Amino acid sequence: MESAPSAHGPSGGATSGQDPGPQERRQLQLEFSEITGSSLDQARFYLLKNGWRLQDAINDYFEPSEEEETGASPGDQAAAPASTLETSQDVCIISEQDPDIATGSEQATRTGDSQSVPVTTGLNLLTWNIDGLDQRNITERTKTVCNTINSLYPDVVFLQEVIPQTFAYIEAKCDRYKSIASGTEQYFTAMLLRKSSITFLSQHIQPFPTTQMMRNLLIVHARFGRVPLSLMTTHLESTKDHAAERKRQLRQVLQEVEKQDQSNTVIVGGDLNLRDAEVVAVGGLPAATVDFWEAVGSPWRHKFTWDVTKNDNLDWDLPFRPKCRFDRVYVRSSHPDQLAPENITFVGTDRLEGCGRFPSDHWGLLCKFVKPSVQQDQGQVEQRNISDSKTGSSAKRARTS
Repeated sequence: MESAPSAHGPSGGATSGQDPGPQERRQLQLEFSEITGSSLDQARFYLLKNGWRLQDAINDYFEPSEEEETGASPGDQAAAPASTLETSQDVCIISEQDPDIATGSEQATRTGDSQSVPVTTGLNLLTWNIDGLDQRNITERTKTVCNTINSLYPDVVFLQEVIPQTFAYIEAKCDRYKSIASGTEQYFTAMLLRKSSITFLSQHIQPFPTTQMMRNLLIVHARFGRVPLSLMTTHLESTKDHAAERKRQLRQVLQEVEKQDQSNTVIVGGDLNLRDAEVVAVGGLPAATVDFWEAVGSPWRHKFTWDVTKNDNLDWDLPFRPKCRFDRVYVRSSHPDQLAPENITFVGTDRLEGCGRFPSDHWGLLCKFVKPSVQQDQGQVEQRNISDSKTGSSAKRARTS
């Protein structure tokens, strides 16, 4: 973890091996409380636990485990008041000849892409919180989201923090997709299905009964060629203070995963706002269900999807800069297994030319699935290459000995 600046040296707080005096302890509590937004009692608990070392206490507060660096995203709050979303009613009104972005059909014409692309051996899925609640530069940012979708052309797209204006814009500009929204007011999630590879069957919106932030679960049944899919996207309750509600929602989501037909590959993803300890607290993932990021080897460079140390879209004026793996994808394999995790990468990591900001305060996650037979064939090729290399090395040693 990158350390936040501290007025008490690189470790913060007591550095001489002696406990600080009453006045210094009070000052440390005040600083801890200001940085973390916690109470003075919480500040005292974490400072005592960490020998009054301020930086260690802050790290401990934001870290549920040694592997996960976490924090609460102030930009990931409850629904903004309607007045906030109505401050720019024409925020995404565009002309048919907008030169800055092509529709999916226009891009297909330019690239020679056909509207009837055959189903390949693998499926690509993008999940992205596009930060529609931030009205700043929203037109340029949403254009970039559309360009990214049309360029990468994934089979399935999960979007969170979509607002009515941006949904209409995305629906118009990504016209090679069937667009499905989980709401119509303030903000909601959405799902895009590539018309040339995904056959839509049905949709259902499952409410979270005790949400304070208008959250729900969008469920879509579809087919990828002959592979039946249960697709789910959600935006679980935000911030550390709402962990109990978030865990209730996670339990509900995982119960829904278990209900799906065993012949279906179930993919659930979105801005889950989860800390690893919360997944453990609900009993872990169901049978045959994996965390996509973990299934492809837990690549460190693609871990923290909300990273204030690298993404400065938020006005973050506190010295401690958290980074968290809020955006996740879970996969329950079918029987027999028809799609397997292959690799994962970030999208949205380039600054925009106009405003100099990123498309969102979250990185998007692009997940590639392959059919197990293809994955097995690739593994056999790699194994043969390793064996051939060893054989070649042995022969070379024999010739030179």
